[in-house]
Amino acid sequence: MKAYVKIFISAIFIGGIFAYFFYKDIKNDVIAITTKKNEISLFQVGVFKNLDNAKNFQSNFENSIIYEDNELYRVIIGLSYHEENKIKLESLFIEKGITYYLKTIKVNEKLIEELENYEVVIIKSNKEEVIESINKNMLNLLKGYFEENST
Repeated sequence: MKAYVKIFISAIFIGGIFAYFFYKDIKNDVIAITTKKNEISLFQVGVFKNLDNAKNFQSNFENSIIYEDNELYRVIIGLSYHEENKIKLESLFIEKGITYYLKTIKVNEKLIEELENYEVVIIKSNKEEVIESINKNMLNLLKGYFEENST
């Protein structure tokens, strides 16, 4: 009987050691995945206290939207959920000489699912006009999301 107890205690001890190292190894990955789940990156080109100033500035960017955030009006020219899409849009904006700021916001799961359908096309495409067209559609989705959630 004592032999079984020793084996049982040894198995628990060894299992605990493996569990500790396994948890230690994946802890940062799990935290990164769970905290990013509903975050998107916005390509912001301007922030204004006055809506008219934001609209005047927005006229410089054909495909852009304005949204109000804490009494500030932000001009957004692009958005991304996946890293591959973000890289493509960054390259496009840098190539055009556009200076931007990446702003991260949390959104609901429904918007993420809709955006993912569009991002697949951007990720697979290398044509500037296709990327810009899809980005415009994604901006319209975001604009609708802000309008729905502002009330």
